[in-house]
Amino acid sequence: MSRLPRHIDLFETIERDSDMLCGSKLKMIQVLFESLCASLAAAQGHGANRALERKLQALSRAQTILKGLQLTLSESAQPALGSELAELYEYMARRLWHANAHQDAQAIDEVLSLTRTLSDAWQKVSQPVKMRFDFSGPDAGQLRSSVSYLA
Repeated sequence: MSRLPRHIDLFETIERDSDMLCGSKLKMIQVLFESLCASLAAAQGHGANRALERKLQALSRAQTILKGLQLTLSESAQPALGSELAELYEYMARRLWHANAHQDAQAIDEVLSLTRTLSDAWQKVSQPVKMRFDFSGPDAGQLRSSVSYLA
């Protein structure tokens, strides 16, 4: 067996970890979602190829990532949002457990779909926001140029 895939996995792990160490909490959450999507896609592929041990490893990694996402929640800033996300992450973890216990590929599909939706939302949160301001005064007829701010 070639050592190349193991080295690629190691490189991806190092790259992901360095992104998390150098970035903000938002970047860490995005990396976790990317890793969760990759783990779920790997579980799907291994399930389709009947590689049950690798599927189990991918599902286990996905559940660990979900626990990591739960640790990022802060209910102090937005209590309702934090508790709703916690419930959603718990639901996703239960569906992964069900997928593993009952060889249910649809449960993995469901969790992957939820993960992609959440990941897209986090990506949008991190995008710059363009705002336009109207100023009243001597130059009221002129609209100032757009200013870009991070959300």
